[in-house]
Amino acid sequence: QRGLEPDIITYSALISACETSGRLSEARALLFEACSRGCFSNVHSVRGVLDLHELSVPVARMAVRSALDERLGRKSEEEGQFRGSWSTSKGDVVIITGRGKHSEDGDAVLRPALLALLKDE
Repeated sequence: QRGLEPDIITYSALISACETSGRLSEARALLFEACSRGCFSNVHSVRGVLDLHELSVPVARMAVRSALDERLGRKSEEEGQFRGSWSTSKGDVVIITGRGKHSEDGDAVLRPALLALLKDE
């Protein structure tokens, strides 16, 4: 008998809980698993573009951390699951956050959160 399969909502909630509680390794592993199942199809690209449209803030922060870790050649327990595009591409990493069109108030939430992340880490 087949059980329930996690979907984008399940993964978003799990990643959010892990990321918010400081369990970044577990959040990263969940992100990789979700990506391998096709839940977050925009998370990385061979051209060094990280399109974060429609992601929650915790998932977007984890995607940025993972992409930059790979780009900088930082090793992780999950090495190899996300590698290939970021570690071999040249030039800048482009992060697309959107304008906030899908946010409750219509205001951008990803851009300020990611700017804070990049300043803090």
